[in-house]
Amino acid sequence: MASASRYAPRAGTLASTACIALAFPPVEWWPLIWFGLAPWLYALGRCRSLGEAIWQGFWLNLLLGFAAVFWVAYAVPRYLGVSVLAGVLAVCLHALVHQLQLPIFAGAWWAARRAAAPQSFVNLCGLALLYTGIDWATPKLFQDTFGLMLHGSPALRQLAAIGGTPVLTFLVLLVNLGIVAIAHTFATRAREGTALTRSMAVWAVWLLLPLAACYALGAHEYARVTRAIASPERVVQVGLVQGNVDEALRSRWARGDAEAAKASLATYLRATNELLDAASKPDLVVWPETSYPGIFRKPENDAQLMLNVAFDREIAARGTPRVFGGYDREDRRDRRVLRNALYFVEPFPGQARHELSPMQVYHKEILFPIGEYFPLLDEATVRRWLPGAAHLARGEGARVYTLTLGSGESIRLGPAICYEDLFARHTAELANLGAELLLNVSNDSWFGDYGAARLHLIAATFRSVETGLPQLRATNSGYSGLVLPNGEVRAATRYGESVAKTIPVPILAPQPTLRSHLGDWFGPLSLALGLLVLSPRMSEALRLETRG
Repeated sequence: MASASRYAPRAGTLASTACIALAFPPVEWWPLIWFGLAPWLYALGRCRSLGEAIWQGFWLNLLLGFAAVFWVAYAVPRYLGVSVLAGVLAVCLHALVHQLQLPIFAGAWWAARRAAAPQSFVNLCGLALLYTGIDWATPKLFQDTFGLMLHGSPALRQLAAIGGTPVLTFLVLLVNLGIVAIAHTFATRAREGTALTRSMAVWAVWLLLPLAACYALGAHEYARVTRAIASPERVVQVGLVQGNVDEALRSRWARGDAEAAKASLATYLRATNELLDAASKPDLVVWPETSYPGIFRKPENDAQLMLNVAFDREIAARGTPRVFGGYDREDRRDRRVLRNALYFVEPFPGQARHELSPMQVYHKEILFPIGEYFPLLDEATVRRWLPGAAHLARGEGARVYTLTLGSGESIRLGPAICYEDLFARHTAELANLGAELLLNVSNDSWFGDYGAARLHLIAATFRSVETGLPQLRATNSGYSGLVLPNGEVRAATRYGESVAKTIPVPILAPQPTLRSHLGDWFGPLSLALGLLVLSPRMSEALRLETRG
């Protein structure tokens, strides 16, 4: 019994779980992240074996999976059409692999501490770099990392333009490791009865100087980008519609209910006409992901044909370009292929009511696992077991689309559909292809207002910081708005409201960033440097563990 208790979650692990969960949405007390890991790290230092340390890492991974991502249990039944029990099972399975970098790092931390001599700043930097590298290399469903929680600091979040969110994760780990090192030094000196003043001063300098330097660099970049935002090359008026269409209605039109499809589309048409009838008419109107109820311009029955024709004629009559999400179909010899699509439709001057407007289509490349594709299973099997799941095909990759606005000017749009804006590489490709405005369309209503939608918005803010580009987010239920390259969100909507607004979007002179230019460089470099600094010590610890 005593042996088993050694592998149970310790008080420090439980305390860190609480702090980190509170730092993330929906509570979002983000400053807790600066010391949220310290209790867990302290608990690791008291482990007597490598196995005990790895177990504490696994427990933190598991408990955070329940405490910080509990909304998976709510979303799965709504999205996939399965029972509540299946949703609970889904959150349990996800919790097992939520943050697998934690047990990996726990073993490395324990080994490095066992073999190392007295604490040193080099060791701490090595550990922080190693965690950052392991975190970068470990797959995650939602691409979440502790560095995201520094979004609340304008100066520090601007560092993402240099090395992406891994830079911020490194700072979080360095401070948490430093707190534990200071506590260890304090306890050691107190036991020995030696003076604490010099030791505390040395540690304060080692920790505060790099943090102050990073803050100063970030503040300088933030001020520079903010000045550029205040003096844009031009301003484009973009109409944004957040329809807040009920998921029950969406599910009905997805099953072929023609009246539900009409009702859903009517919600967006009414809001759009309000914008277009206003005194200051937008140059472009953007709707969210799958806001068009079905497959645009490829009707599969008479009801869909009538809806297509009426919508096409409405766009031609209003004369304002429209961007909206829907589905696209490709009929192959052996099967029908569906894709999650974003449509760019451009009516032209003098267009007859019956003429089709020119159209471009983007197909989503990065699909959400299980929700949009299920590896190794065919569509019939997926539909039988998961009625709400889609079985979609991947798109062609990142592309930039040139659209002629209602004002006659053109704009280069870089689209990302929902899940894609969690991936920095996707938006970096768009920036390198010459996008002037990032465009993200999403639907997070499946998750409810329990943290997922806010986490999605927070991740999206870093995509603008990393690329130096403004970003327009149009979501079905929230949170929508304009994200600026300094991470600020303007014209933000609340969750669960129906709203239509015209937003002035500043189009800036090219703002190339180191993150876009060099790609994902900080994560792999951190892994290499961390291993270089700590490998000799970890190898020695493992030899000692084997002999013991």
